[in-house]
Amino acid sequence: MADKMINIKGLIWLLTFLLFVFIAIFSFHTLSLISSVQKDLNDEFEKRLHVTSLLIAKEIEANFDKAMNDPDFIPLLIRKNGAQQIIALNDEGIDMRNKSGLRVGIDKSIIEKVERGDKVILSSYEAKGNRLIKSAYASITNPATQEKGIVIVKMYPLSDKGEQKEEEPFDFFKILIGFVVLALIFYIIRSFIIAGRPAPKEGDEAKIKGDTGFLIHTFHSLMQQLKIKEKELQRLRTEAEERADVVEDYNEYVLKSVSSGVIAFNKENKITTFNQAAEKILSFGGEDLLGKSCSEAFGDESGLCQLLDSTLQRSEGSPRKELEIVKKNSERIWVGISASILKNRKDEAIGAILIFSDITEIKKLQDEIRQKDRLTVLGELAGGIAHEFRNMMGTILGFAKLLSKKIGKNDPKQGMIEAIINELNTMEMIINELLSLGKAQPISLKPVDINKLIRNLLIKSMGEVKEPKPKIDVNIPSDIPEIMADELLIRQAFTNLIQNSVDAMSEGGELKVEGKYLAADGIDKMVEIVIMDTGTGIPKDKLDKIFLPFFTTKPKGTGLGLALVHKIILSHNGRIEVESEEGKGTAFKIFLPAAD
Repeated sequence: MADKMINIKGLIWLLTFLLFVFIAIFSFHTLSLISSVQKDLNDEFEKRLHVTSLLIAKEIEANFDKAMNDPDFIPLLIRKNGAQQIIALNDEGIDMRNKSGLRVGIDKSIIEKVERGDKVILSSYEAKGNRLIKSAYASITNPATQEKGIVIVKMYPLSDKGEQKEEEPFDFFKILIGFVVLALIFYIIRSFIIAGRPAPKEGDEAKIKGDTGFLIHTFHSLMQQLKIKEKELQRLRTEAEERADVVEDYNEYVLKSVSSGVIAFNKENKITTFNQAAEKILSFGGEDLLGKSCSEAFGDESGLCQLLDSTLQRSEGSPRKELEIVKKNSERIWVGISASILKNRKDEAIGAILIFSDITEIKKLQDEIRQKDRLTVLGELAGGIAHEFRNMMGTILGFAKLLSKKIGKNDPKQGMIEAIINELNTMEMIINELLSLGKAQPISLKPVDINKLIRNLLIKSMGEVKEPKPKIDVNIPSDIPEIMADELLIRQAFTNLIQNSVDAMSEGGELKVEGKYLAADGIDKMVEIVIMDTGTGIPKDKLDKIFLPFFTTKPKGTGLGLALVHKIILSHNGRIEVESEEGKGTAFKIFLPAAD
């Protein structure tokens, strides 16, 4: 009986020890799972914070002047993106929005990493409240001056309810207390076992049963605790999944709300994510691009794909640059674009992300500024030589007329004299155009009936055109608003455009003039006039030069007519665009402010 009791006691001891080991392993496993979940959440939050900082940087670049001067712009970005703070610094660490030149302490090495396109996220604790806050850094560029800088976006980590709060490290003190309690339970059970070791007496079998019952009761209690732990772990896992859903939804909301285009690729150049702004800018019309390679989606020669290949090959981000892109509808646009490497928790490259914004209008404004600068230089040059030319031409013209009087009217030499006088008159016209092109002319704005003006010009021009005359088709609504313009100057501009189209159709053709009113909330109301011909067209490689002074594709052209048109339209706060296909014709689109 004694041997039996000892064997049972030993078995109880062994089972208790194994149970203690099992509980210890289970607790460490629970700790490992919870730590892993926390790390996943932290990685996901930092990824979202990094992408948000890049998107905010693009938003600032696209609206740079407003971002620097409008006091409500940055607070609006903060609310829209759920950030705690947004700061824009130049490369010297000076706050761009602070007119007093406030300097923010920042390590130069951080600025260098950001400008290289590296992912930079730092953690710190606020002085007030000792709350953990994370900061992401992204590069920005002033589109007008190309001045470099960085934007800092600060956020609190997400809580289980999607609110931003301080990160809490796992409480190891609580785990330690748990092990102390387990050790005490083990000691108490061991004491019961040791207390029962004296030689067996009558009734020992009942005592053994009592000890066994105590062990079973203790075992059941411990199993109950394990079930509670398992439920707690399941709760934490559910909360972690809910947090991940919150982060995923938040990322989706951010992508939908920003005006910059975003396209993410994996290491095989396959598209994994894109937003609505990317669809709109690149005009790929909501096609199913997920899983397609960059070349399949945008073509082998696309600047987007070349930038992506370079980024993935170097495993290094690319600072902002400007690219001209040809869309699927053959429209050419300019984008400001940057590339960043996507990395996993092990800091391994898993793909790349392209963030871009449409800067076509900005490029047009820059071209117009350069054109105005060229015209200013030309005006100074023209003013210096025009008077000298006129003096010499006046002398030649005077002698030619004197010579014409001295010889008889029927003298064969009269033909040569008339040719000289005609060429001098042509030179006079060129000099007048040159002076008009170069000097600033006063503009007297008043409402002008553009419909009536164009119809009268067409009647006059067609009366001077030799056969075969082109067919005329005018489609301008009778109720189209008047424009604010200097009537003499705008008449000259449209006369030159109509004459240019007629000259391109020496064998006849069709001249179409269309007009419409463009009105939209929040922008200037404009009148659009389109003049289209079916003439010879302009080669694509020469389209960007046709408004330059002295550039012409006509055998007898001066190259000043379209340059003067361009100047007049710009001086009216309008714009002019040209589309042409060689052998098919040319279309000029003129946009002028409508009268109130």
